[in-house]
Order: sequence, then C-alpha cells, then structure tokens
Amino acid sequence: MILLATFANDLEAQLLASQLKDAGIDHRIVRDDGGGQFPSMHASDGVRVMVFEDDLEFAREIMEARALDDDDFGTPFETDTNLDEFADDI
Repeated sequence: MILLATFANDLEAQLLASQLKDAGIDHRIVRDDGGGQFPSMHASDGVRVMVFEDDLEFAREIMEARALDDDDFGTPFETDTNLDEFADDI
C-alpha cells in the first residue's frame, strides 16, 4: 500500500475513508496510538490513509473533489442579540 494522505486527527481520516469505501477503493487507516491506549501519540506522525498503488490516482481525484473552500460554508450566522447581555443573565 502507498500513502494517500496524512491528517492531524482521526476524524478527518475517517471522513476520507468513508468516501473511499463508497467508491469501492480498498484502504487502510494507519496510526501509532499504542492500540488506542495513547490516543495523543498519533500527533507526532499523524493519521495516515493508505491505498493500493493501482487505486492511487482515483483516490486522489476523490480527495481533491472533497476539498472545501471557505466559501462552501456560506456566510457566518449573524444575530441582533447582544450575546454579552445574554451571558450576564446566566
């Protein structure tokens, strides 16, 4: 298997893995966290998503298609409520 991507956390790796699975691409998530005993250990090497070399190009296309721009999130929620006043009431 060959490295497709490295992520800072397991959630991002799992999201990509889900899309790879939906596309029929066999993959593995590799992390060094002591079998789950030391979840913060993977911070040094990251969480790696591996695929077979024959699937690498298609997997990269899937990964690039899922990339989001800041504009994909729309405009921030705006409110007329003064949140500082609300916090004082709590």
